[in-house]
Amino acid sequence: MEALGSQVHVIAEPNADGDLLGARIGYVRALCASDNRYVWLNQYTNPNNWKVHYHTTAPAIDRQFPDLDVLFVGAGTTGTLMGCARYFRQRNRPVHTVAVDSVGSVTFGGLPGRRMIPGLGTSVRPHLLDESYVDDVTRVEERDTIRMCHLLASKGFLFGGSTGTVVRGALDWLDRHDAGDLTAVAIAPDLGERYLDTVYQTNWLRDLYGEDVLGAHPVAAGARSR
Repeated sequence: MEALGSQVHVIAEPNADGDLLGARIGYVRALCASDNRYVWLNQYTNPNNWKVHYHTTAPAIDRQFPDLDVLFVGAGTTGTLMGCARYFRQRNRPVHTVAVDSVGSVTFGGLPGRRMIPGLGTSVRPHLLDESYVDDVTRVEERDTIRMCHLLASKGFLFGGSTGTVVRGALDWLDRHDAGDLTAVAIAPDLGERYLDTVYQTNWLRDLYGEDVLGAHPVAAGARSR
């Protein structure tokens, strides 16, 4: 971004309440208030966030999987979740929409906790969230996210922390339910190149999660889906 002429502002310290996201939002608001040349599209409250997924992401999934039964969507700003959930709720044969969240996130009323992997989860309930469109919620521990990312990488797929969380959540949910021959889709929102110095960096992992963080965590074998 800097190579294209942008100035990057890094906000690395939380606000007085210990909220890093709140500190970043506060900084952006103050910046916009100081000069009307600044414009904040605000992905947290802008309805176009979910509408773009309603008009593009969900129809693309529908075309590829006309017999879709279960859709797993990670919950961050909840734009993707809300757009897809609204779209599939209107079908003649509704799709069961499962939100995947991180343990430590307060999005669906969970207790706040330490979250070191960016992407999914939030410390503030998302403005866009309407839980009436969400059929189920599954939460994933960060250790399980990390193990899933490394398992996928061992198979040749370098995915990011959000994708690792969604895939782990999907497999856990399918293993807990009678998956049968359900057609299930999990949206993979990120690749792994932004996580090379965190999720894929051994020293970072061991410092935060201990020596056994990459221990065995078998993939659910009971879920039969495509």
